[in-house]
Amino acid sequence: MIDDLLQTSSETLPLFDHGQHAKATKAEAYQNALPLMPGRMTAFLKALHDAGRPGLTREEGGDALGVPQNCINSVALKILREGLAVETGERRKTKMGATAAVMVHVDHLDGGGK
Repeated sequence: MIDDLLQTSSETLPLFDHGQHAKATKAEAYQNALPLMPGRMTAFLKALHDAGRPGLTREEGGDALGVPQNCINSVALKILREGLAVETGERRKTKMGATAAVMVHVDHLDGGGK
């Protein structure tokens, strides 16, 4: 049994690859997620709009969509960069006790919306 564990596979990684394997894995995961981005953006924007002026944290957005927060982070960043939502400067406690930035749909700024 130990001999089986000690045998090298045909795909061994160097002990110190300086993060190259991790970078490649992250890039592959991002490419695989790209087809999901438009649907998640639409759903997250709707959830933000429905939340009104109180807005949502990324964690709350993930809960609203039924996906983990890490699936929302890139969507939230894209929405912020496109000017469809803003972070208000308000912070709200998360389930883990940390504070998180609150995002609000642009339709609910300056007293508009709910």
